[in-house]
Amino acid sequence: MTRRRPFFIGWSADAPQTRRRTLLGAGLALAAGAGGGVAAVVAAGREPIGSGIWDTGQVRTLHGVLFAHPYPLLRTLDLGAGARTVFLATDGKAAARVPPELQGRWVRVSGTLLSRGANAMLAVEGLAAASGAEASGLRDLQTTALGEVLLTGEILDAKCWFGAMRPGYGRTHKACAALCVHGGLPTAFCRAGDCGTGNEAPLFLDPNGAPHGHDVLPLVADPVFVRGELVRVGDVTELRASLDAVRRL
Repeated sequence: MTRRRPFFIGWSADAPQTRRRTLLGAGLALAAGAGGGVAAVVAAGREPIGSGIWDTGQVRTLHGVLFAHPYPLLRTLDLGAGARTVFLATDGKAAARVPPELQGRWVRVSGTLLSRGANAMLAVEGLAAASGAEASGLRDLQTTALGEVLLTGEILDAKCWFGAMRPGYGRTHKACAALCVHGGLPTAFCRAGDCGTGNEAPLFLDPNGAPHGHDVLPLVADPVFVRGELVRVGDVTELRASLDAVRRL
């Protein structure tokens, strides 16, 4: 005697049990496929986050000469590859304070390191005068003019771009960048197409090599066009331009 198959009524709201299992399986497969497709689309459209790293798990101690201008920074040999410039910040959204009595002095600075390519910044936890002989060559900042340029890109805060935020550029970074710039942190300029994948972003300064201050805030993290001059000071490349030479795109 053969087993009777369930009778399916086409207009009924209820499908037979075997068909319900089939439909359920197909639905789950379609949902999984759709989810994978959405994930693939989202991943494909995601902005590159960049190679910046903030090594919060290791406190570093660096020795070098302390400077307050154009931003608080340390010139040191402790990172290898010759004399290096390390910008100094707090662990928040502000530049480190340079005591007047330590400017131009041989010091010891401890903190956690942010790095991206040859760029470096230290979130300072301790700063004091250091004993011992000063390493040679740290005060020799040769300045080389690299010529006038016309660039499109974005003005951003260096700390986020070095590794404090990922991605450290674009509209998602605008509010954070404004707070960092307001706190006196360095501004930099990334060229269009290089913000996510590149490792070079010249320091963004006025024509005299000084910070723009809060006047630059309305332009931060927006696509812009700038006419200025590239200058190499020691191991740091600077883009010097007046804000009148910046146009939002």
